[in-house]
Amino acid sequence: MTNRFLKLALVLMASMAAATHAQDYSGSAAPSDRVRPNYVLGSAQEHWSGGVIRWYYNPAQQPSNLSAAEVLSSIDTALARWSGMCNLTFTYMGITAAIPDVRSTWQTIDNMSVFGWGELTNEMAQYGAYTKWWYSSGLMVDADVVINTAYAWTARDVESIMTHEIGHVLGLNHSNVQASVMFANPYNSYSYQRTLRGDDANACGALYGAAASADSNRAMNWAEQNYPQLFTASPAASATYSGYYYRYYGATNKYLGSKDGNAYLMEADNVIQYLGVLNDYMPVVRAAGF
Repeated sequence: MTNRFLKLALVLMASMAAATHAQDYSGSAAPSDRVRPNYVLGSAQEHWSGGVIRWYYNPAQQPSNLSAAEVLSSIDTALARWSGMCNLTFTYMGITAAIPDVRSTWQTIDNMSVFGWGELTNEMAQYGAYTKWWYSSGLMVDADVVINTAYAWTARDVESIMTHEIGHVLGLNHSNVQASVMFANPYNSYSYQRTLRGDDANACGALYGAAASADSNRAMNWAEQNYPQLFTASPAASATYSGYYYRYYGATNKYLGSKDGNAYLMEADNVIQYLGVLNDYMPVVRAAGF
């Protein structure tokens, strides 16, 4: 074992020992239907059947500085964060002319979940984005998201706000835990919203069950936040290769991941180093809010 790896392993193991309430969403029963731990679920614990969400993109009113490809990539990144935590399947259905209608009524919903753009007005004008969902007998039937064109947007900001709004699309209300991405009193910064926290993972897990990759993602989120000098740039996207579930950090040329319940690190020498049993890290990861 190299001195560099030994030092990293020791650092990681040592750490193991150690405004007005905003509401940028609304959910309505159709036509009628609250058990609350720290995260907040709807009254009927509304959710998508089988964890399958089919969605469309409407590029109308998209800011001129962004392309549809950039926006779709940002949305995909946000979706992947949630599917990495819970048993969710997001299916992109393509471009649509259907309007993302966040002022819909039970008589006007189209049962199409559309993400798009528009100028939010009146009581919605203060929000960067707004989500409206509908459910019947506890099952979601429609969820639209409008990103407010009154604000300036970069692709990175779209990724951030959609990470929050996708939580609403899943059926989550605003959390009571300040560290959560789903907290809104006040909202956390866009940069903060790029990393799901433990309360977010627990919330979607309550509705859909934890994904097999959940502990790996939680541990890597924790490592990125606690050892930014090692794992940059972050947050990194998760990927799979030859049985490994991992993230790559280009600025430091490191891979961090797991396989068969064990944690691994690979540095520039391309030698895969064993960090220990992944489950042994989880009490510290969870205690730190991830």
